[in-house]
Amino acid sequence: MIVDLTGEVVPCCFWSGYGNVGKPLGNTNLASIDEIWNSSEYQALRQVNASGNLEGHPCNQCMAYAWSNGNYPPFSSPIPWRHESGHCYLVEIPENFTKLAGESLNAAELLEDGVPLPFPKTLHDDIRKLGEGRYSVWDHSLYFSTSDNSDPSDNGRSYELNVPHGRIKLQGLVVDSVSGQNILKAWEEYREGVEVMTAKPTMISLISTADCNIDCPGCSQNMVRLTRVQHRAETVPDILAHVPYLYQFIWHGGEPYLIKRFRQFIDDFRTEDNPNLAFGFTSNGTMLTAKELDKLQRFPRINASISMDSFNKAMFEKVRKGADYDTVLSNALRAIATYDAPHRVFSIGMIVCKSNFRELAENLEFAIEHDMGLNLSPVVIYPVTEQLNVFENYQLQAQGWQEALDYARNIIQRAVAEKRPSVRRVDATGMLAELQAILDRAQQRYRQCTALDIIVADPHHSLSQMIRPGIVLYHAQGNEVLAYCELASGAGSYAIRVPYGYSPQTVYWTLVHNLIEVTGRVAEGWFEPIDQSLIAAKFEDKPVKPVRLPIPKFIAVDRPRNTTFANYGETTPNGLRVKAAEDITAAYNSSTAEERLNGRGLAVRTYRQYMYLVAVRAISRIRHILSESR
Repeated sequence: MIVDLTGEVVPCCFWSGYGNVGKPLGNTNLASIDEIWNSSEYQALRQVNASGNLEGHPCNQCMAYAWSNGNYPPFSSPIPWRHESGHCYLVEIPENFTKLAGESLNAAELLEDGVPLPFPKTLHDDIRKLGEGRYSVWDHSLYFSTSDNSDPSDNGRSYELNVPHGRIKLQGLVVDSVSGQNILKAWEEYREGVEVMTAKPTMISLISTADCNIDCPGCSQNMVRLTRVQHRAETVPDILAHVPYLYQFIWHGGEPYLIKRFRQFIDDFRTEDNPNLAFGFTSNGTMLTAKELDKLQRFPRINASISMDSFNKAMFEKVRKGADYDTVLSNALRAIATYDAPHRVFSIGMIVCKSNFRELAENLEFAIEHDMGLNLSPVVIYPVTEQLNVFENYQLQAQGWQEALDYARNIIQRAVAEKRPSVRRVDATGMLAELQAILDRAQQRYRQCTALDIIVADPHHSLSQMIRPGIVLYHAQGNEVLAYCELASGAGSYAIRVPYGYSPQTVYWTLVHNLIEVTGRVAEGWFEPIDQSLIAAKFEDKPVKPVRLPIPKFIAVDRPRNTTFANYGETTPNGLRVKAAEDITAAYNSSTAEERLNGRGLAVRTYRQYMYLVAVRAISRIRHILSESR
């Protein structure tokens, strides 16, 4: 269960993004966690997944499936082993133990309650068919069966691996705990198809704030920061009350270390609070000091990601504005040095965008050299200036990308063959395949384009007041972005390249004062056909007149640093509690109306326009008051 900052609840991060179309399953601004967990929407989701028939279902479009080399993630729990097949169970051997064991790992002895199991180095097929204590250590994994073919998850026995240099306990589920009982109950009810579950959720991921201490220009949370989106006061306490029942709790920001309750949660947590818990978070790394890293030892398991986006200092500090590369890298390397899967897992998150695509291979080489598991995330949603599926000039912008991708693939193949720790931790093969698919689709889409003329006049010198002005083309059906053009040279003639296959009656243009803030529209319109008989013709038939665009009067808007908006994860009276999809847009329109009434943004030109903006502001405030009273 993922709880977004808007209160919307989805089952995973791929549910409604990356081209997927899953609808929210509830909203914590309207209902509690338990109410959503047993809602009709969640019941339907469990039934579909249990049936295995995902045809037409959002899970059938899962990008994680592609990234994971064609494997759906299995039902997971804090138990280190999973049922492989027959009598066989499979467990990943902790990395530090494999280093300790060295060449003696393959001869490791498996103990059940201190007694050696009788059949080491057994064929995997015999383990599956016969069991009875047969086992095999194979490529950093243990394939094993119990002495009586019982399930090691609940037979109450302990299992240890022994080598001449040491011994390690394969920690099973702590059944005698609130979370242990809840996990077993949830798995039992899921398998039995129980509609209204008595078990509580076993995994919750919370995005509790957009507060951040750095100012990444392409951050997808910039708009929600501007509109002060927050949870209602009851949500975070409700989620924290569920922590004793969970096997995994992931807490995101913004930057989570800015959140008061996040820091307090870490300070207060004791292992006995939940001996099965895996605690995770994504941090920009600026505040993950040695002291904070040491506090994480209290958790049974840690699975955290540090966002870097580049191992090139200049590129890093461009993409992650306000962060110091040397500080973040030092903090990241310190965290990576504590890696000991499955107990201590730290990885690096890296977006792949227009700015850093050409350095893809270099970033992978750096990660491999420093034993970093590197998770690559393609930018395909926002902002247009960095998306890998929208272009101003495909041939120019994507130049060298295919070569970079080919080189990156060779690097990963070599690292896999050499069994480097980095690719054992995160194998980027599937991610690179997905990048190739994105690139192939873009190449096909922009293979043939028509250049549309736009003649820009700037009588009020407004362009100099804008941060990054540009024109964006949208397909009216679904508001899909087709192309964009940055007005980097001031007034003059521009050509915007639209892919073949679209007609003027389905495409409109918008002028925005900042291509990073695509909702900041200054003007918009449709293309005018040369002749009405050509209205249905395709752009490649040259059926439209040039767009003549006089830029209206515009005064620079104030976009202060992110810390200006910070409420450190707390609910404040002026916050926006989202209850419907249009709430954020309405709040944004209200904030721009406020700006215009204060002499910023587009100039107010008529009395009628002035009264309209006053009405927008008043309606927004009334809606907020009514929302708070519900």
